[in-house]
Amino acid sequence: MFFTKFPGMKNLFLLIGIVAFTISCKGKKTLESYTQIDTTYLTRGNAIAKLSFETLSGELQKAMQRGGIDSALRYCNLRAYPLTDSLSAAHQASIKRMSNKVRNPRNKADELAEFMIKGFGIDLSEGNAITPKLVLKDDSILFFKPIITQPLCLTCHGTPGKEVAFSTDSAIQKLYPRDRAVGYQNNQVRGVWRIAFKDKTKRFFN
Repeated sequence: MFFTKFPGMKNLFLLIGIVAFTISCKGKKTLESYTQIDTTYLTRGNAIAKLSFETLSGELQKAMQRGGIDSALRYCNLRAYPLTDSLSAAHQASIKRMSNKVRNPRNKADELAEFMIKGFGIDLSEGNAITPKLVLKDDSILFFKPIITQPLCLTCHGTPGKEVAFSTDSAIQKLYPRDRAVGYQNNQVRGVWRIAFKDKTKRFFN
């Protein structure tokens, strides 16, 4: 069961136990309700994250074909946020890419996202299964899925002077003077997709 309330980091593990206790007290019908909620939001979250990734990747590839890496960087700088905003509106959810090593300051991970990034990173390094997570926070259900680096990602997010060409690094610095999103290796957690849904499950927690 991935589903838990989240008022603060210190209470996360405690609340997992509380939710489990609540389910055991309310019986099989409530357990089925929680499972249905998990399945619904995990399915929606996975589908939206996949579509968002494919849409953004597709547009970046088109930009690269038009004008190389510099063109892709300019596209990302100007169009990535409007693109995810339009997808958010279409799916009635808030879609964000978040990282603890940001290029665009607007993508800076909050406390919860940073916790998730670290957790996914530990799972990946230990060879554990990487599965999306759901968290209930305030009036939203938050879906988290890791963004894992692939070889092509290192063109802009690898080590400057190695995977990242000097010309590319120079272009990045012009667009993002405070860039920290470099130094990654293949198959590392670079951040998370965080998709927020309006909570429609309150009746299951009362």
